[in-house]
Amino acid sequence: MQHDAGTAPGTLDGSPARIRALLRELIELAGDDEGGMPTLELRFGDILTRTALHAPDENALVITAMLPPCGEGGYRPPHGQHMEFLWDADEGRYIGLRLVPIGSLPDERGVLDAILATADMAAAWLTALRRGA
Repeated sequence: MQHDAGTAPGTLDGSPARIRALLRELIELAGDDEGGMPTLELRFGDILTRTALHAPDENALVITAMLPPCGEGGYRPPHGQHMEFLWDADEGRYIGLRLVPIGSLPDERGVLDAILATADMAAAWLTALRRGA
């Protein structure tokens, strides 16, 4: 049986309800179901990502990338493409923040690709920072 683009398995409809359901499903698969606002945590090497619906309007995913602690290096002006980087002085680490409009995510794979791309961008930014770029 053929499916058209709107009904193929894994297709998203651009609604916050569908994204929320997908996040809950992925959280259950990861074995971390605490209820409340669904937040998916995935680790890619040294980078921990957290993904949830953007609270004010739920029209975007907010994906944060917790970079590894970098000690007493202190704050340096963050420069990143498509991401904002914030300094967490309490933990001595940078946190990358990226908003992805849910309308730009055609399917479940697109959500996972956005999370992985965020981790990759954060890792590349950290590498450039360490090299003094």
